[in-house]
Amino acid sequence: MRSGFRAASVIMAIVAVFTLAAPVAAASKWTTFKQAGLNAFAFNDACVDNPDGTVTCDGQSIDVFEGRILETGQPTFRGEQVCYSEHHDTFDPGTGESIESSFGFGCTRGSNTLTSRKLTSITLAPTVIELTEVVCDPTGCTESDGGSITVHGTWAGVGPTISQRGRFRLDDGTCIQVNADKSKSRQATFEGSIDTLDARLGRGSFTFKTTCPLEP
Repeated sequence: MRSGFRAASVIMAIVAVFTLAAPVAAASKWTTFKQAGLNAFAFNDACVDNPDGTVTCDGQSIDVFEGRILETGQPTFRGEQVCYSEHHDTFDPGTGESIESSFGFGCTRGSNTLTSRKLTSITLAPTVIELTEVVCDPTGCTESDGGSITVHGTWAGVGPTISQRGRFRLDDGTCIQVNADKSKSRQATFEGSIDTLDARLGRGSFTFKTTCPLEP
């Protein structure tokens, strides 16, 4: 069973790369993202076969966090963070090649809209998130204002609490990337502004470090 804290934290690390990254030289000093605290996520994803033989997949996710976040070059953040993402992707199932895709994502900090009871439940009051939209085709990607969305919902923990620890290091000879996490998590139900395929509650820490070049 996957770590809910890990899955949600990886999303957060990707968002952090989008927001904080300035270009750095390969094999240079470390760029680091760390978060420690209480986390919950919910997501859905569904695919359909198209008449022309391609496949189209659509999905949404909500990720909430309460705790401490450290990012290279940024002041330490303590408080709440609420993130939303959505994707639409049409691809060739034979080659895996993407034909067209779009992604919407955004986060807000300090909304003070979370009420938590550790790994028992988390409630997110209606929260407005400003989105960035990225549309891609075989020729490239364009980024634009994606408008805003209001998200809300309640996670309720079900089943046992599972403790997990993991570490991954990738060294391609040019630069290094390290992911590490330590968490306790449990399956959850979710009722809110998106339909849900899976949801989890978690508490723990996640670290993403890299010497690889990051593009803005």
